[in-house]
Amino acid sequence: MSLILTALLVGGGAVVAGLATRYAVKRGERAPAPPAPVPPPPSPLARAGFELELGDVVEVLGRELWLEEAWLLSEGADAVAALFAAREATLVVLPPPASTLYVLDEIELGLPEEPPTCLESRGVRFERLRRLPVSVQPVGKSVPLPWDEGLLSEYRGLGGDALWVLGRGSRSRVWQGRSVHASDIVRWGGGMKTLE
Repeated sequence: MSLILTALLVGGGAVVAGLATRYAVKRGERAPAPPAPVPPPPSPLARAGFELELGDVVEVLGRELWLEEAWLLSEGADAVAALFAAREATLVVLPPPASTLYVLDEIELGLPEEPPTCLESRGVRFERLRRLPVSVQPVGKSVPLPWDEGLLSEYRGLGGDALWVLGRGSRSRVWQGRSVHASDIVRWGGGMKTLE
């Protein structure tokens, strides 16, 4: 007899548990949803207003560039330019509202300690437009440049030719290329996720 009573009690408990579960589901008392993932903080480039980001893939003048490294160049608290390195070329991008950027190749060019007001490279004469002391901040996992601070000099030639110098005297890096309007860039997306 006690076996029958035990079976009835166990069966009744199962029925009550099933009804309670059904009632809870109907009332919408489901388990709480997992919390939404917290978005990562914006990069220094995004905070400075730049549209391009480390890891972006872009096409400029028929060249596909995967922006693998980036450095933010600032004068005090103001962004002056962003320097992006890809295997195929280097981009210098000016902060908004400027709509011009520069597609450049790194070159070897002997420079004096103080950047001259004009110089010649590869048969093109360049005149210096500006010379600014800047701080250099690597973005993401970009390799730091040899200096945290340097002198940024912008040179222009005829017909969109451009030359940029960053560093100090003999420890400077030099890039030569052309200016391009932002509308001539095809951005295929990317961002930091492409570098993971």
